[in-house]
Amino acid sequence: MDLIKHRWKFIAIFLIAMIASVTLLFVNPYNGWGTKPGPALNLGIDFTGGTKIYYPVSQKVTSDEVAAVLDTIKLPNFKYNPPQPNQYIDSKGITRYQVLIYTRFLTDTEQEVVLKALEAHYGKATVNQGLDITRVDPFISKELVNNAITAVVLAAILMLVYIWWRFELMSGIAAVVALIHDALVMMGIYVLLGKEINANLIAALLTILGYSINDTIVVFDRIRENLQFRHKEVSLLELTNDSILQTFRRSLYTGFTSLLAVLVLFVAVPNIRDFCFAMIVGITAGTYSSIFVASPI
Repeated sequence: MDLIKHRWKFIAIFLIAMIASVTLLFVNPYNGWGTKPGPALNLGIDFTGGTKIYYPVSQKVTSDEVAAVLDTIKLPNFKYNPPQPNQYIDSKGITRYQVLIYTRFLTDTEQEVVLKALEAHYGKATVNQGLDITRVDPFISKELVNNAITAVVLAAILMLVYIWWRFELMSGIAAVVALIHDALVMMGIYVLLGKEINANLIAALLTILGYSINDTIVVFDRIRENLQFRHKEVSLLELTNDSILQTFRRSLYTGFTSLLAVLVLFVAVPNIRDFCFAMIVGITAGTYSSIFVASPI
């Protein structure tokens, strides 16, 4: 099987995915494909600051019903995003209902006012029933943004330096280009589906960078071994193709079994579903880039 013969097709798919993902960062469903004012990305409170409340309810409710309750609250400058009803099956197989509410950053007193209004309509909620409250101060959120960007850039630089030292500079550049592809595809899919950009995505992104670079190094290592013993027998293109095929089964098996594990978590654990979704996209993109992008480059 001559995979390397189709390298320009693989790279074309890679470039199309990169361009589409970058475009989605600026024009996407969240801002009405660029027609609505406001941020281009659906940033979570990790990056904007605010309060996020998962409030359990006994039966299905609509966004309008919850909004009617929130509109009765008399707090200065009280703003909230449209409530998001959610249904899931808990570990005991029981169907549960909850509502996700985003507001500006609330003080302890203001938070108590909001909870009392919800309790009056839907009954008292406890942590055991699924009540979950997250608050991020706007000042802290700015620090999180800077830390997230620093972490991703630093990871890419350290990987480039390591592969440059372990193999060669061109291998390092090819690996980092493949990592940029993986990161942008993850971001693009998230944005296309209108999913929230939060700390879960950054955690998944850093995990995938490590996963993908490991897969790429396996292929590069086989190329290096073959260069030592077969460089006089075959051309570089043929040698690269043989190296990809020799590690092809390993790469597919590793990606497939990793996907199975993450899919189980995606179905069984609602609280980390967004993280698992990002991992599913990242593992798929990482497996593709390691085989069909990094080595041809």
